[in-house]
Amino acid sequence: MQMALPGMSSAFNVLPALQYGNANSASSGNTPLYLDMLHPITPSTRPMPAVIYIHGGGWAEGERSTAMYPWLNPLLAAHGFVTVSITYRLSRWATFPAQIHDAKAAVRWLRANAERYAIDPERIGVWGDSAGGHLAALLGVTGDLDLPELEGNNGSPGYSSRVQAVVARVPPTDFLSSTIENNTPSMVTQLFGGMIGEKEALMRQASPLYYVHRGVPPFQIVHGTNDESVPFEQGERFAQALTEVGGEVDFIVMPGCYHNLRTERDLPWSDVPWAEMGQKALAFFQKHLMRPESATVERE
Repeated sequence: MQMALPGMSSAFNVLPALQYGNANSASSGNTPLYLDMLHPITPSTRPMPAVIYIHGGGWAEGERSTAMYPWLNPLLAAHGFVTVSITYRLSRWATFPAQIHDAKAAVRWLRANAERYAIDPERIGVWGDSAGGHLAALLGVTGDLDLPELEGNNGSPGYSSRVQAVVARVPPTDFLSSTIENNTPSMVTQLFGGMIGEKEALMRQASPLYYVHRGVPPFQIVHGTNDESVPFEQGERFAQALTEVGGEVDFIVMPGCYHNLRTERDLPWSDVPWAEMGQKALAFFQKHLMRPESATVERE
C-alpha cells in the first residue's frame, strides 16, 4: 500500500506486520513480535537511514499503530527515512526486561535485513514517548555495552543493537528516584512485578541514568516543567549526566507543560505542540543520521 502526506511529494510504501523476532518466556509464552515499516518510494542511490518508533502507554497499554500519526513515522518517511514501529510485550503479560529485549531485537533485525530494505546499518535511530521514551533512552545508552541481561535472544543474533541517535520525550530515566512512584501500586511497580524494596536491583538495571558513559549517541530530550507523571527532574538530570560525559544533547524544555506536552493536563497528545516536536525530531535525525547531501529541510 502506498501513502503520502498532504503537501509533500515523497510518498512511501506501507509494509505491515513484518515479524522481527520471537519471544519465548515462562511469563508470556511463545510470542511473535511484529513491526510496521514505512519505506520511501523515491529511489535512493545509497542506503537510507532508519528510525524505530516505540509507543508509550505506561508499558502496559498502547500499540504500534500510534506511529501513524502524521507527526511521527509518516513525517520521517516522507523525508527519506525508512521507519518502523514495533510491538513489544506489555507489562500486563511480561515484566522487565522483556520490553528492552524486544526493542533490541528490533534494532538487530534492521541490521540483519539492511540489504533487503536498502537500510544503512550505521545510521539507525530510535524515538519514543513516555514509556517508549524510556526504552529509546535505554537503547541509546546500552547499545555498545556488554549486557546480555538486557540484550535478550529474541531474534537476529550476532548483530549489534547500537543506535546512532535518540529522541526521548518525557522519559523516566531513574526508577530509584523518590520522584518516581516505585513504592505503591503503579505502572512502574507493575513493570517490575513488585515495589522498590523487592525489585531495587531490577529498577536500577532498567534506569538509563546509570549507564551514561562517554561515547553515547546524540540525544534530543523533551520534557515539560509541570509533568505530573514523570517529573521534570528526571529529564533534567539525565540531560545533565549526558552532557557531563561529553554527549551531544538537545534538551527541549516545555515551560508550564504537563506529561502531554500541553499547558492543560487533560488535553489529547496531539495538535500544535506535537506537530512542532515532530519537526524538531525530523531536523535532529536529519542532522545525525542523513548524509549532508540527503537532507531536505533546514537544520536547526
